[in-house]
Amino acid sequence: MGFQDKRVVVVGGGLGGMAFMNAALYAGVKNIQCYEQAHQFGEVGAGVDITANANRILDAFGLQDSLVSRSSPQLPYYMQYHNYQSGKYLGHIEEFSKPHARLIHRAHLLDSLKEPVPEEKLHLQKRLAFIERNGESAPYILHFEDGTTAEADIVIGCDGIKSRVRRELGFSDSPNYSGQVVYRGFVEYKDLPENTATLLRNVVNFRGPKRHLLCLPIGNPATNTDRVGVIGFMTESLDSWDSENWMARAEITTLHDHVRDWCPPVQDIIAGLQAGSPDGRMMKQALYVRDPLAKWFEMNEQNAGIVLLGDAVHSTLPHQGQGVCMAIESGIALATILAHWKNDDLQAAFQFYQDLRKPRTDRVTRTSFEAGKLASSDAPDQLSESFNPQVLMERMKWIMEYNVLDDLKVKGAEYMDFRDSRI
Repeated sequence: MGFQDKRVVVVGGGLGGMAFMNAALYAGVKNIQCYEQAHQFGEVGAGVDITANANRILDAFGLQDSLVSRSSPQLPYYMQYHNYQSGKYLGHIEEFSKPHARLIHRAHLLDSLKEPVPEEKLHLQKRLAFIERNGESAPYILHFEDGTTAEADIVIGCDGIKSRVRRELGFSDSPNYSGQVVYRGFVEYKDLPENTATLLRNVVNFRGPKRHLLCLPIGNPATNTDRVGVIGFMTESLDSWDSENWMARAEITTLHDHVRDWCPPVQDIIAGLQAGSPDGRMMKQALYVRDPLAKWFEMNEQNAGIVLLGDAVHSTLPHQGQGVCMAIESGIALATILAHWKNDDLQAAFQFYQDLRKPRTDRVTRTSFEAGKLASSDAPDQLSESFNPQVLMERMKWIMEYNVLDDLKVKGAEYMDFRDSRI
């Protein structure tokens, strides 16, 4: 039966929203529209690591070729660790799941996700003002700041950690500052000495005192998208933060102040950032995360509802690379439930979605916080019992080896009709 007659409105056209649009098309949810507040579909930030648990889903959508053409070639290791002062190699984590991790610019990932979605389902410059309940023409009427409206039976909030839809559900909680900021930028390989360029064709983590510098080989030489994604996690107070947003442009010299006494390859990275920045600045973001919610949805008396997905409900720090990946997992879970639920009980369907996803996303939120503490240690000069390649690999295996499609089939067998399903 499913909810094929329901009008579904997705609020937010970033990575989470576009991942859900792909999931909806794959599962067969056709009566769906997406509204994005920006004037164009785009992503800011540096590179993103799409791990095996999410790549399995994206490949099922048919996006493998598009993603591979924009992603780093297959790497020999998942991550290497180097001493921050000497640059000495400390060890590495093997790549242990398939499909292997893909390192890609966030904007290029969004381009791949956007390709299969019909243009008529996408609407730009639609900033949500408020949601009217029990309107004359629909259970929910979304009012946008430009004066237009959209009617919905199901509203899906994919609008990020600052979610307006989340506030519409009555949640007024404040996000928690992690204690770190992250500096994000790119370095062209041509702007690096040959030895450093060769080193940074791998994922390299320079682990320092209460900070670490992560370098990702983003993109693909064949499509001229390859470069080094530089992600510097630095412990800072917010006392000097002078931006009203969580994201700002900062002097590259500010990052350099954190790593001035680090090894020569790190100094090469700083010089490369300077060479590629006309104004001597790079992106700087304060890292926030929200506490997990007890309930992810609300129901309307007309068997309609609002439900949250991605950072709007299960935001996570980036230390395990799972923010986008969790949104991709939740997207295919929710879309499949909506398409193949056996009866018309939407509340039961939403509850099943929450029960399926919440234990995993809560755990990812917790372990990502722990991983950040391990990566930015008080004693970074050597590996330890709690921070070494084997331990770190074991910490990640449960994330990457999980298959949400299999989990859906097993746990949803009683509640969903999979006869016409593609999963």
